[in-house]
Amino acid sequence: MLDTARDPAGERAGERAVLPVASPVLLLPGQGAQYPGMGTGLYRAEPGFAAAVDEVFAAMGPAGSVLRADWLAARPAVPMDDVTRSQPLLFALDHALGRVLLDRGLRPGMLLGHSIGEVAAATLAGVFRLQDAVRLVLDRVDHLTSAPPGGMLAVAASRAELAGKLRPGVDVGAVNAPRQTVLAGPAEPLAATAKALRAAGFTCAPVPSLTPFHSAALESAVHTGHRSLVGVPLRPPAIPVVSGYTATLLDATTATDPGYWARHPVDPVLFWPALESVLASGARLLVECGPGQGLVTLARRHPAVRSGNAQVLALLGPRTADPGDEVARFRAACARLGCSTDRPAPRPDERACRRFR
Repeated sequence: MLDTARDPAGERAGERAVLPVASPVLLLPGQGAQYPGMGTGLYRAEPGFAAAVDEVFAAMGPAGSVLRADWLAARPAVPMDDVTRSQPLLFALDHALGRVLLDRGLRPGMLLGHSIGEVAAATLAGVFRLQDAVRLVLDRVDHLTSAPPGGMLAVAASRAELAGKLRPGVDVGAVNAPRQTVLAGPAEPLAATAKALRAAGFTCAPVPSLTPFHSAALESAVHTGHRSLVGVPLRPPAIPVVSGYTATLLDATTATDPGYWARHPVDPVLFWPALESVLASGARLLVECGPGQGLVTLARRHPAVRSGNAQVLALLGPRTADPGDEVARFRAACARLGCSTDRPAPRPDERACRRFR
């Protein structure tokens, strides 16, 4: 659901070193940000990151061992865009990168996650215990594997421009920018919609996904997801989280409502309105806390970033064939954020017991 196109002019405006690094906002990406080998260079070079990722895999039990082996394999057995790979790995990497920054002393002002990224954000903020968040992710993946074949389509158009142009079964899955809307649905109606939109002059591009996330096609996952969340201890966020579904701060009532989390696979992601809420609070540094730079690429379109009143930073940077590149980018990003690079990573049992204050 992310736009990974380069925007050189916006990048220059967004990365000018004119603002103090204070109260950064972590942006945690979701479906569409994944790519083969993402984070593997950092995993092999940074013990703190490796420990944080392994903690997630350990919470997954046997499934985590399989996932880790496939993630690190030169030739993975399952495509990265398959829901059984993209969703748990995006959660693992988003959470681990955020965990490392927190362990090194960073205190973000806000967290904003895109789709599965919001589950990672909520876990960092203490809404979920890690083991409960992992259980939610795996349970969701298990139910989504039976979803009808489908996908997602990014369209260079506003939501209003697309009104009345979608085939039955196709829904708006995300509002990523004023003129970038993501559609989702089963394969056949989505293909027909794409063909009609291109014929009408719209620019369309497929989003890396084999599942129609954020569409009514996944409605059955909501009911099963709600049942699995009943009884799970949910807490108000200890770090402010801006909801990607309501575009407002995640309050205690919503954060502790199982139905809110259960509806994530169906409800549309309102990333741009949520970003507006974040930037309305003042000048900030937006940090992509996950693979790639899709969310900060979108953020570069915002007037606050283009004018230099807000800046962007990607922890791992663009997709690269050289694992060493992401290591260098991560270390440079940590230095810019003022994060200690020599603090030992806490033991897993220490992390599990830590409470944000």
